[in-house]
Formats: sequence, C-alpha cells, structure tokens
Amino acid sequence: MVDIREFSLQDTESYALSLLRAAERVSAGDLEAAKLALSPVAMAIWVGHLSSTSMAVTRSEETISRTTRESIRARVFMRDNHICTACGGRSVPRCVLVAMHDLFPAEIPYHPNYKRGFTHPVFWFLASEADHVVPHSLGGAFSVDNLTTLHAACNTQKSNRATSVAAVRGSAGWDGLLAHYPAMVAAGAGAKRVAYHRAWIRRFGLTQPLRD
Repeated sequence: MVDIREFSLQDTESYALSLLRAAERVSAGDLEAAKLALSPVAMAIWVGHLSSTSMAVTRSEETISRTTRESIRARVFMRDNHICTACGGRSVPRCVLVAMHDLFPAEIPYHPNYKRGFTHPVFWFLASEADHVVPHSLGGAFSVDNLTTLHAACNTQKSNRATSVAAVRGSAGWDGLLAHYPAMVAAGAGAKRVAYHRAWIRRFGLTQPLRD
C-alpha cells in the first residue's frame, strides 16, 4: 500500500525509470523480462484521498469535440516534452500507462475512475494531464497556448488560480515512453481497447504498425 500524499519527486523518477526498463524489454519482444523489470514497483496501490480532476469537462471544452480535445492534449504533452511543469518530473500519457496495465494487469492495477484500492500510484504520479494555465473561471480557453502538462497528483493539489508554469519546456531526452507505445500495443495491450490505442497512436503521430 502506498500513501499518495507521501510521494516525492525522487519516487516519481524511480517509477518512471522502472517503466522505461519494462517498455524497452517489451520493444525487444521479451515480455517475461519486462515483467521482471516491473518488480520494484509491481502491485502497489494508492491509499490517499486525492480525486482526479481530469475526468470533468469544463465549459470551455463543451463546444469542442472529444476528438479535438484529445488531439490538443497530445500536442501539449509533446510540446512540454512530457515533463510536469509544476514539479519538473517526467510524465507519461495515460494511454501508455493503460497499455502497460493491459499487458501486466497484476503488476500495474488500474481502475478507469481511479478507484481507491484498485489503482497503481503511477496513474497519479506519472499520468499526464493538460491543465489550464488561466482557469476557465478567469476567462482561460481550452487551447494549446493556455494548457500545460501536469501530473495528475500535481493537478489535484493546485487551486483555481492561474498556474505558474515552471521553466522546464525544452528539456530533452524523455518522450513519455511513446517510442515504445506501439510495440506495447502490438504485444497484446490493444486486445481489449483496439480503437482507444489506435486513436492515441494517431494523435501522437506514431506510425509503427499494430497487430490486428
């Protein structure tokens, strides 16, 4: 059991590196080695009391189709190099974390509503969210220029005021595991969510073939 409130940036980085090692082994075609790489973080669940804000649709989003909203989010994550602009830690798009869960459900438990006792901490401490810099309540639009990348946990801890974006844009060397995402789907992660994963691969401009 992991208390989400006691996590640090160092913990976040440790989780990111464990997932990277696992993803690299998936890309190499060795699922057993990938599962072993997850062993330092396997089967953890969170016991905190945070609630996700990313599920709600704000008024500024209501006039935008879901497909367009998700495409905007993908552009924001890539622009920010998959770095949380609040804490400076690495982030991973939720779709990639879901793919890891689909491959290794026991090691990376997941509930779509982040249900307590059923969700691995990576969905709080690594999952990317596109948050308003200037909130809708203060006139902010749902646009690439007014969105920034935050971890789910960092997002829940901010108040309804303009976000001070950390100077982390331009950091290179981290791609949110996108280089390995198509291989994860081809290895079987897409079996239950074919349309979901295909759509996100397209939004991120990835062209690697998927297994039918």
